[in-house]
Amino acid sequence: MFLSCNPVKQVLNNKEKLAQVAEVVVRSGFCANDTTFITKSDTLVEIDTIIDLDIRIDTQKVNEFVYVTKWKTRDIVKSISIHDTLKSFIVDNARVRLLQADSARLNVEVDEWKGKAKRRQFWLFFIIAVIAGSLYIKSKI
Repeated sequence: MFLSCNPVKQVLNNKEKLAQVAEVVVRSGFCANDTTFITKSDTLVEIDTIIDLDIRIDTQKVNEFVYVTKWKTRDIVKSISIHDTLKSFIVDNARVRLLQADSARLNVEVDEWKGKAKRRQFWLFFIIAVIAGSLYIKSKI
């Protein structure tokens, strides 16, 4: 009987190795084929019209009667059509969660480095002050 080492079975049987492989695969973008893009064309059409309204009144007096004539004229000055198309898509959530975890981890590292930088700045100023103080004392002697 031959003994062999199958790396695929080793990864499938070990959950820690499987999680590492899954992380590398998702980071590489191989799961992007699972991402579904849906384009829904829902077009809304709205027409806005500007009208110039002109009203004219004419009066005529015939014998004892007054006749009032009223004219309305409407001119369309401008007509605008507004089209709106809605598009939506569904993103691979595994990749989004992985990137959010990376972002949180990097934010923690940034906070740690900020604390280290403040301590180092304090010690740098302290050393400069000690050297300046010692040079000042030596110059007075």
